[in-house]
Amino acid sequence: MELSRRARSGQTSSDVAIILVTLANLIFLTAFHKYIAWYTTGADGVTTRLSMLTDDYFTWLPIPITASVLIIIANIVMIAYAREWFRQAAWIGFCLIGIVVTVSLVSIFPFDFSVIPNATAVDVVPIWVRVFFIFMAVFYGTTALVLSAKLRRYLARQDSSKTLSS
Repeated sequence: MELSRRARSGQTSSDVAIILVTLANLIFLTAFHKYIAWYTTGADGVTTRLSMLTDDYFTWLPIPITASVLIIIANIVMIAYAREWFRQAAWIGFCLIGIVVTVSLVSIFPFDFSVIPNATAVDVVPIWVRVFFIFMAVFYGTTALVLSAKLRRYLARQDSSKTLSS
């Protein structure tokens, strides 16, 4: 079944938007990571930046860089090769990549929240950040399962329509 021109242009626009957002994210992670910090202003008006990232961040960084490159390539392919089965398989792949990036971030956890001047926040923020990342991994996993079921249904319908037309 061929998509209407309007639906196809919407998918292309979505793919281009994902490419641009992924590029922006890639630039932020690689060039502006030093701004993930706690800023304090002293009595003399001088602002001090206390980084929240540890050296483990650079251990983790190749994982999201690789993931971003894969996502950009897949979206370029989806623009050129407009097949529904490929689009659905790519989205399942994106979810699996999201799981890998998120779980690796939780396992490395390259954050140092001790720079926060509130003792309660220093104790609570790492727990909530870990909970958030675990929630993201579960969300990606659930989405991958739903998309897999949707892809199987789509392929079964395609197979049955080919059988009927033969």
